[in-house]
Formats: sequence, structure tokens, C-alpha cells
Amino acid sequence: MSAVFCMENKIRGMITEKRYLHTLGVRDTALLLCRQYGCSQKKAEAAALLHDIARDLPVEKMVELLQTNGLWKSEYSVIEHNPLLLHAHAGKVIARTEFGVQDKEILQSIELHTTGGESMSLLDKIIFVADFTEPGRTFGGVEKARELVCRDLDRAVLYIYRFILRHLLGKEVFICKNTFLGYNEIVLQVGKGHESQNHGG
Repeated sequence: MSAVFCMENKIRGMITEKRYLHTLGVRDTALLLCRQYGCSQKKAEAAALLHDIARDLPVEKMVELLQTNGLWKSEYSVIEHNPLLLHAHAGKVIARTEFGVQDKEILQSIELHTTGGESMSLLDKIIFVADFTEPGRTFGGVEKARELVCRDLDRAVLYIYRFILRHLLGKEVFICKNTFLGYNEIVLQVGKGHESQNHGG
């Protein structure tokens, strides 16, 4: 019995069936993107399988996990009652403490998969995009993201940031600073790439 199979079984017992199907969709999408963009499939599989491991926990349990492991930050008090933002941080803790993940790149990609952030690695971007575009997603705008990622990973990341920002601004809710920082960074990178193409020989 493979380690991945054992991991899948353990994960299945920790999240809802709907979340488990989403997780497998993210895993499969991430592996496809790894083959296209040259990223470690082993790391992507682990990160994708574990990215939502804390998503179905009560907020109180997430807070407790972070505090017990000495990872509670003062800035978390702003999002203390927001499971959508907390679950990525709690998930990183569970990946390390219950699944033995020590790889910093895998742990970071779990932490950033919802909000994005500055200095995202290739793995971070792949998990971020895979979470948004996996086959089970059906909301308006997802097809455009799928089209973009087939051509340019960074442009897909930028599109997703824009989608998230528009959505959150429309709801007039708190926006994590990582999303702003990640957006500002990638929009400059994509813009520079576009300029170099226009001025190329």
C-alpha cells in the first residue's frame, strides 16, 4: 500500500466527502500544471492533498491549533472568526504535525493557497491556480482562468487575484493584506513581461 494511498485515506476521514472530491480535483489539476510548467509532482501532490485539511474544522479548533503550536500572530485577530482565511494557516500546522510534512515549500503553498502572497514560488502558484480551476468549480469566470493557465501561469494568477479582489470589494468585506501584496507584485511582473514582448527584436 503506497504512502500516498494511506495519506488519501486519512485525509478522507478528516474532511467532508464534497471537500474530498474537491481535493482530488485540485491534486489532478496541479499534476497537469506541474507537467506543463516543470514543477515537482511529488511536492504538488502532497500540497494539493493537504491544502484543505483544516477547512471543515470549527474556528475554535483552528485558533487552538495555531496557539498551541506557537504560530498565533497578532494579525490573526483580524481574521479570527473567518474560517476561509484561517483554514490555510491551520492546515499548515496539521500537515506538519499529523502528516509529518517538513518541506517548507509544501507548507508555504498550503498557507497561501487561498489568499496568495508575495514572492510566490512555482509550486505556490500551481496550488493557488489549481484550487481555483479544478474541474468541480462551476462559477462564472472559471473558464477564463482555465484558458489563461494553458498559455501563461502568471496571467492566470493575476486574473484570479483580480477576480478575488472584485468579489471581496463587492461584498464590502475584509481583504487579507497578502492578496494585495501578491496582486501588486504579479501585476508588475506581468506588465514588464508584456513590455519586453512589445519591444523585442
